[in-house]
Amino acid sequence: MLFPQLFHAVKRQTHSNTRTARTRSVVLRGSEVIAPTCASHVVDKSKFPIIEIMTSAEQLQGCLDDVCGLPDQRISSTSSSYEGFYFGFCTLVSHILLAGITGAIVYKCLVLKLVHTAGHAFYCTIAFVFFMGEALLVRNSKYLESWLGALNLNRLHAALGLLAFLVGVGGIAIKTLQKLERKREDPNATVRHFRSNHGFYGIIGCGLLLGSVVTGLPLYFINAGSTLKLIHRFFGLAGFLALMVSQMFGYNTGFGRRQWKPQHQKLFKFFTFIATVLTVNYELRRFARDLIGLATSHVIGPETVSTRDDL
Repeated sequence: MLFPQLFHAVKRQTHSNTRTARTRSVVLRGSEVIAPTCASHVVDKSKFPIIEIMTSAEQLQGCLDDVCGLPDQRISSTSSSYEGFYFGFCTLVSHILLAGITGAIVYKCLVLKLVHTAGHAFYCTIAFVFFMGEALLVRNSKYLESWLGALNLNRLHAALGLLAFLVGVGGIAIKTLQKLERKREDPNATVRHFRSNHGFYGIIGCGLLLGSVVTGLPLYFINAGSTLKLIHRFFGLAGFLALMVSQMFGYNTGFGRRQWKPQHQKLFKFFTFIATVLTVNYELRRFARDLIGLATSHVIGPETVSTRDDL
């Protein structure tokens, strides 16, 4: 009697375990509950929660990219916005300073009726401070490029650079003729203008500006490589810096000391220095980046580095 009862108890336990295993083998996919066909009972679907399973690894990766990439996009957009505001502000201040310095000196020279050194200061300031500075500023103006177009913007840049050279050479010629005339009138007179710091940096700046004109004109007729464009930009930047240094030394000449008080000379030097830094700020940064890129392309390979396609 005991053995048959034990046999039936083991049989009932085995049957119960089989039902439990079949119940656990239910497959949940999406919102459907699918029971195996070999099950001998019906599974109540209300007892199981609805599970949303993403079956595509690409969809999961796409969601992760969207979530993780969003902060980087925001940071990049914010950085670009701040950078655009910074350089735009520098350009605006530079326009104001260049126009203000030029206007103040031109007004003084007109009051003096362009007599003697006033004529030299008049033409050289217009050429080397205003025209040359504006030539650098307008070349990188996104607003003017969208308004005038790339070709017309290049023409404006070239016209300002050419005017800077021609008008500046005219201003230097005026001073040269005045010195030669004085030397003829008095052979013992000491002509030191072109041996001063003002004259030295002015001559160096004119030479660099001539190099900028010579290397810039072919760019409108031939499809030159990036090397010639970098050389042209180097001459333009270096020439402007040398000419602005000459301008600051010019405030210490006899003409500057006679026409302005010492505190006014210091203000002119300060504003000229600020205008110089703000004017070359953006172009110098771009030039350094493109120069490093060109040097790297010769070492690593041209496919990894790209320079500016414009002037």
